[in-house]
Amino acid sequence: ITNDGVQVEDQFIESANVIWAAGNQASALLKTLDTPLDRQGRAIVEPDLSIPGHPEVFVLGDASHAKDPKGNPLPGIAPVAIQQGRYIAKILKEHTSPEGRPPFKYWDKGSMATIGKGKAVAVVGKFEFEGFLAWLAWGAIHILYLVGFRNRIGVILQWIVVFMTGQRGVRIITKAIDPELPRKDA
Repeated sequence: ITNDGVQVEDQFIESANVIWAAGNQASALLKTLDTPLDRQGRAIVEPDLSIPGHPEVFVLGDASHAKDPKGNPLPGIAPVAIQQGRYIAKILKEHTSPEGRPPFKYWDKGSMATIGKGKAVAVVGKFEFEGFLAWLAWGAIHILYLVGFRNRIGVILQWIVVFMTGQRGVRIITKAIDPELPRKDA
């Protein structure tokens, strides 16, 4: 990745903007389960997060295609996976029989995203807000979920420095581009 674009194998793609997405393909391990998969390769699970015909096998998180009460797939995000993990742990701890398992229910606590310095968007229940207030809420939630007082203080201080100095907080891991590879514009 350079300021001019991205080198991908033997092709150079010119771009001023580089967007990286990860985790957009389900694990190949799911194909070995001999269970129905959705278009993204996620295992289609029963309401108790087990795979059809195997109540002893659970799939959760972004590897599962679980549905909400309206029949919509749950998003492959950490809050869903955390709640699914707790649900399955309770089933296993209590040795709940397949017949006695209540369906998994996801509690959506809302969504937040930072979109710039001092700017964010948030949807919590029926409330939607944006701007500096949403940015403060986004920061507070992230600090709240950090483990340990020392980590919280460290991150707060780091964010204050970044906010006050305007330095970029993004870190990109790069490796040298082989100058022998042909560029698209060459």
